[in-house]
Amino acid sequence: MNCSQNLLEAWLDGELDAPERAAVERHVEGCPACAAALARLRDQKARIKADAPYYRAPADLRQSIRGVLRRADTPVREIRWRALAMAASLLLALSAGWNVLQLRPREAPALAAGVLDDHLRSLAAASLVDVPSSDRHTVKPWFAGKLDFSPEVKDLAADGFPLVGGRVDYLAGRRVAALVYRRRQHVVNLFTWPAAPGEGGERKAERDGYNLLHWTNGSMTYWAVSDAVAEELQKLRELYAK
Repeated sequence: MNCSQNLLEAWLDGELDAPERAAVERHVEGCPACAAALARLRDQKARIKADAPYYRAPADLRQSIRGVLRRADTPVREIRWRALAMAASLLLALSAGWNVLQLRPREAPALAAGVLDDHLRSLAAASLVDVPSSDRHTVKPWFAGKLDFSPEVKDLAADGFPLVGGRVDYLAGRRVAALVYRRRQHVVNLFTWPAAPGEGGERKAERDGYNLLHWTNGSMTYWAVSDAVAEELQKLRELYAK
């Protein structure tokens, strides 16, 4: 098998069948990059679990659930238990959604680690891109049918950021577009996907000699990562904002 963030995360979450798990384990044993990525994913998962805040459902929501249960006053036990299960599922879904909304400000460090993992894995892979081309009219259509959105792909060769190509990666629990540029001798991975409601602002980070820059533009969110200096990523952001 080839290096795959999707399979590593699926293995970690117990979503693979026995043959798939065995294939991933064999691959990780012989691939230092994936072994390191898996270790970082485990650490990331543990940190999120340890730091994630939990909140009690609001009183009016609890009262509404009790009302549903009271109205399910019928001699048929199955129906009452079904109503109870539905109410519990609703409470769980709403509570989980509430926790996700509260967690969002804390997600950035974990997501930055995932972005850097994807960048490092792409550098270690046999091929940096799935569609090698410097032509945006070749790269952009390639994503059709592979993503549920159409990424913006810019030709920035005249500005010193020649396009290398693109690939599909997995970040933030979804498939994202990875656009690869070069800045002199440096590889720049630019990850993009639709922004969450209310998402905005700019975040900068430096990890292990790599610079990361996050921003939103219109309806899209972007993460740029490279061993180029931070000012180079800022210039890329400005070019994408034009």
